[in-house]
Amino acid sequence: MTKAELRRQMKETLAGLDPVGKAFESMGKCVGFIQGNAFKDAGLIVGFMPMKDELDILPVLRTAIDQGKKVVLPRIIEGTNRMDFYAITGEPNQQTEPNAWGVYEPKTDLEKVSLAQIAASDSVVVLVPGLAFDTKGNRLGRGKGFYDVFLGELRKAAVSKTLFCGACYNAQVVDSIPYDENDVRVDFLL
Repeated sequence: MTKAELRRQMKETLAGLDPVGKAFESMGKCVGFIQGNAFKDAGLIVGFMPMKDELDILPVLRTAIDQGKKVVLPRIIEGTNRMDFYAITGEPNQQTEPNAWGVYEPKTDLEKVSLAQIAASDSVVVLVPGLAFDTKGNRLGRGKGFYDVFLGELRKAAVSKTLFCGACYNAQVVDSIPYDENDVRVDFLL
């Protein structure tokens, strides 16, 4: 199956998921993650604002902020396949705004955090969205390459413990995903 075919299939699968089931699964995965060592040991959480078809990781972001961890969120650099990151210090819904595609991003008046700062932080966990993941850690994104660029650069630059965690519903885990040299694997799934 090609990436385009798998993207189409996963979009249909996600559209068919029960909203109540999604909420319960999101909460269960967030609670399990918060109770685990990856979260407990993390000094910096790189998160994202979930779109309506993505696992709701807001409880993780809120708990991290409440516990004094640094939390950064991506903002797309217009006209590129790159992202800038900004630190949020309070309620994520109040420190973000929708972009042209309706994706919530951090406001630009927040503290900007460079890739070098992220890479130099102690014990980083990056929560990575995707349309599908396989058990080997391969990820199928939405096709623009934002996360592949960022994860590849961070993997090369990281000077401390950095974990990439795929954030997905169980229905998004498939047997195999086509993989090429630009794709970056996640270390584990939420």
